[in-house]
Amino acid sequence: MPQVSVVIPYYNSAGTIIKALDSVVGQIYTDFEIILVDDGSNDNTHSLVDDYIKQTKRINFKHFYQENAGPADARNRGISKSGADLIAFLDADDSWISTKLAIQIKIMAANNIDLLGSNINIVEPMGEIYHQYYTKKQLEYVSFYKLLFKHYFYTSSVIVSKKVLEHVGGFPEGQKYAEDTLLFCRITRICRSAVSSDFLVNVYKPLFGQSGLSANLKETNKYVLNNFAVLRNENAIGIKKIGKFIYYSAVLFSRIKYVRKILISFFRKI
Repeated sequence: MPQVSVVIPYYNSAGTIIKALDSVVGQIYTDFEIILVDDGSNDNTHSLVDDYIKQTKRINFKHFYQENAGPADARNRGISKSGADLIAFLDADDSWISTKLAIQIKIMAANNIDLLGSNINIVEPMGEIYHQYYTKKQLEYVSFYKLLFKHYFYTSSVIVSKKVLEHVGGFPEGQKYAEDTLLFCRITRICRSAVSSDFLVNVYKPLFGQSGLSANLKETNKYVLNNFAVLRNENAIGIKKIGKFIYYSAVLFSRIKYVRKILISFFRKI
């Protein structure tokens, strides 16, 4: 069995999926399998992936199709088909630096970490690269309470223990916004989690306000606020509790961030 399963969900991703796949196949660390889940695409992405698999003999691929259900369901399908101890996620419109898996596996083993993310590169259309910092420390441990107030884990940067994912129930299915945030909060509530200062992922669009699910800021914020309520309701089963002060502080801080994103998106367009 491989040590890592790379789970790539996709939907109508013909223009980006090959770049994503090339970045995984080109990893200097090679003990992995690639699990692709077509989330009901109606373009030619599925056939492109099939052709790519036929031409790439040295990698173990698993390729599945499902009716469109959203990224949470697609990622969970990939997790369920994994034969590895570790799961790494990659969105079909992102790509990895060639040392991504090698660096992260070394960090996880040396520090007994269950969930690890990294900084990312924002790559503009003309090729300019801007660093997106989640930390400037070499390795920053992310507690449950810190994660309530600051986003640390970009999904395509994450590598996580499969046992931990199964323990918390995976991504909340049916939730198309902020589903990754809820999952990572549940993990940090019970496990050792961190983000490194390495820039290991290339992202080819702004993190919000342009395209995809992140464009719907109002819906995203609604689900972020709902996540706080869900996590507070889970106090009975969680080791770390959310009291009234932390809850209302997190809600207020989230609303402030929402207004800030609205303003940034507005000025970006003009």
